[in-house]
Amino acid sequence: MNSPLSPLVYFRRNASRALPMGLVIVLAVFLIAGVTVLANAIDLTVRTIYRYTEYFTYVLPQQRFREVPEAQRVLVEADPRVERTMEGAFFLCNIKTVMGRLPFVVLGVPDDDRDYLMQRMGTSLIAGRLPAEGMPEAVLSEPMVENKHLKLGDNVVSPTEQGGMATAAPVPVKLVGILKGPVWVGFTSKSFCSRYFLLNPLCTLYTWKDVGQRDELNRAMMPVKNKAAGKLDPGSVQVLSKENLITEVRESLESLYMIMGVVTAAVIFAITLMSGMLANIYFTQRLSEFGVLAAIGYSRATLIGRVLAETALLNIAGWLVGAGLTALTMRFLGESVFRARGLFLNPFDLDAYAHTIPVPICITLFSVGTIAYRLLKLDPVTIIERR
Repeated sequence: MNSPLSPLVYFRRNASRALPMGLVIVLAVFLIAGVTVLANAIDLTVRTIYRYTEYFTYVLPQQRFREVPEAQRVLVEADPRVERTMEGAFFLCNIKTVMGRLPFVVLGVPDDDRDYLMQRMGTSLIAGRLPAEGMPEAVLSEPMVENKHLKLGDNVVSPTEQGGMATAAPVPVKLVGILKGPVWVGFTSKSFCSRYFLLNPLCTLYTWKDVGQRDELNRAMMPVKNKAAGKLDPGSVQVLSKENLITEVRESLESLYMIMGVVTAAVIFAITLMSGMLANIYFTQRLSEFGVLAAIGYSRATLIGRVLAETALLNIAGWLVGAGLTALTMRFLGESVFRARGLFLNPFDLDAYAHTIPVPICITLFSVGTIAYRLLKLDPVTIIERR
């Protein structure tokens, strides 16, 4: 026989009463976690698309220069942590994302540097061939080909290119090969870029001997915040590193995250108030039950403990169901809807679920607090006499 104080007794006998409050918790968790997953997807998308910055760093000249000044290149080459420096050119093509069209660099470097970078990134050719020297040809990684809906022989960019930040190409650039690997990347020949894309500056790339030195090396070249404190002159060059990219993205999203914080707080407040009212309504319907338990000798502390156990159990179950529903929904939407539109979702984003933890805590504290106040004032004799 179950103890009358077991929290499971009420749920078994009054499932129809517990269900509405449980659904409110589920929907609150789903709403907050889902919105946070979608917001964090912007950051994840940028980090995924520009993940090549984990393997090499660009040094670009400022607008008054056509190429990186010799004095700046010497400083990069002289650092003992640098494994290799390369001179490159590039053109930009558009990729589609839910934030609009973003520019993506198709890099032109000598063949030996291209092979070195492909090996470093774990990328290999799976279809077609590599670009011929000086020809308007390019190879792109599989995700880029899918994103742009291309096939071998199609134009990567063309003279009629419109929209986004990519400039129209003087001649059509054909897709001649497809790459497979963990990184979005595109290659063409340096001589082709240098000859036709005269408005694009020439760049210097460098890699590091030890991946653990990457951020330290990039900060030594040009810190993200105090750029003048680095080896390189910010008046002559700019450095496109992973840390720099992530910092810029997150700074641009600060307002969005602030709005999300306000919305989350408002949702938590509204849900807490609604759940507390429901809990008190259900408690009023159970006054006779608690009156009898108090009359036969159960202390107020014991009864409050029962309310706490029931509320906590309902909130934990609601949170788990809400989190599971969010993960399944976001996984389905990520694979079937958003990935094709250039947005990457992490359905198991721990940060998103951390935002929902205040929901069960606030509901439990508010509900138990208001009911505990009423229990302390409860007169079991009056309740029994009314029966």
